[in-house]
Amino acid sequence: MERFFDNAWYVASASPTVRADIATELLRAEQAHDVAVAEVQRAREVSYAAVALALSSMNSTLAALGRAQTKAEAADRCTHVVDGHAFAVTRAVGVTGADEVVVTSCTLDRTATLTPPLATPFWTARLVDPPAGVDRVVRLGSDEHESFEQACRWVALGSL
Repeated sequence: MERFFDNAWYVASASPTVRADIATELLRAEQAHDVAVAEVQRAREVSYAAVALALSSMNSTLAALGRAQTKAEAADRCTHVVDGHAFAVTRAVGVTGADEVVVTSCTLDRTATLTPPLATPFWTARLVDPPAGVDRVVRLGSDEHESFEQACRWVALGSL
């Protein structure tokens, strides 16, 4: 996952008010770009100089649109906040066929993949931290919510 913002931004972006602001910013950027594209079309009827000026404006609005889209995608991806840290949480079907919960930090290169109890009453987690060279499986508790919080703590802090 590309990390464009700091944890404080991701935590703030979980707020409905901030999400609405991000959506408004994206809409304005799309509208400004649409206007700039129309200006390029009109400038073609005037002169090459007018086209060059309009293309410059269009490039500027395209860059603003790209930034707004990146912000919106990042806010959509990082939706969970646990103990002040932002996470992207997804569900996936594991090799055993069981639903797994994948917890990824929005700002750190750590991931925990939780597997529900199968042969034992305990949740397990595969903890991966590539910069630290960590890739191990640990046993967590039997309670789903407690295990989720433990995995989040490891992803945020690097220790259980």
